[in-house]
Amino acid sequence: MKFAPLLIKHHPHLARHVLPLIAARKLHTSNEHAHYLQDAESALRQAGHYSRKTLRDISLVRARFMADQMFLAHADPHDIGKLAPTICEHDINYAAVRRYVQDGRPLLFGCSYFGFMFFALLAMKGWVKELLVVAAGDPRPGLRLFEKISLACGFPIQVVGSAESTVALRIFRQLGRGGTVATMLDCYYGADTDLYTDFLGKPAASPGALYRLGQRAGAIVVPTASIYRDGSQVLDIGEALDLRSLSGEQASQRVNDYFSQLVRSYPGQWMGWSNLWARWNMAHRP
Repeated sequence: MKFAPLLIKHHPHLARHVLPLIAARKLHTSNEHAHYLQDAESALRQAGHYSRKTLRDISLVRARFMADQMFLAHADPHDIGKLAPTICEHDINYAAVRRYVQDGRPLLFGCSYFGFMFFALLAMKGWVKELLVVAAGDPRPGLRLFEKISLACGFPIQVVGSAESTVALRIFRQLGRGGTVATMLDCYYGADTDLYTDFLGKPAASPGALYRLGQRAGAIVVPTASIYRDGSQVLDIGEALDLRSLSGEQASQRVNDYFSQLVRSYPGQWMGWSNLWARWNMAHRP
């Protein structure tokens, strides 16, 4: 895809249509993608949501994800900013979040495997003055992408890897000064955990340490999902959860319930099926 940077620069609208087709062809010959689909199919069958169409949609949405990564890497900030998902200004959950922000409460912004996480962050323009992103594994390959999002949003973004030794301290400091931390809340990539809460009716490994840090800082948890609905990408905002009045287990279960409901409604738009299969398996280890 050597021509992609020029296509994105000079014809960004056309690139948004062409790049997913190219990415889909590339994935078709990938062994890693075959394993991804195998795990996704296992999870779909366990959850009672399997169909050939849903599995095909899951494959296509991953191709769109890869295309969006390439677009973000080469597009101008102005063109990137146009891709922020729409927020309903009259949404009661959105209004609640804005009140919490005005009151100076720290936020745990829960991104998800619906849509493209980087574009979901664009919707935070006007919400926050700075952002700490907790990325799974090694964050270095994605640093340039976060820099582009920062330019498009107009606020600084720092990134820390979930396996870094200082991750807990950095999260607590960010929340402790009333800041915002963004991370994925519909998945879990740790090697072990002490929190298992139901996801689609089965116990699944969940990020207990993150919720405990949020409790100590008195944070508000805001689960979100970028859903393709009625011809446009919409940022669905779940109920804001006050960790001063909820346990980590209670908050985790309500977050999982929120995402489970969306997954049931839009199973082909979610890329978290293979990770859910691993989370379920962790819960049943001896």
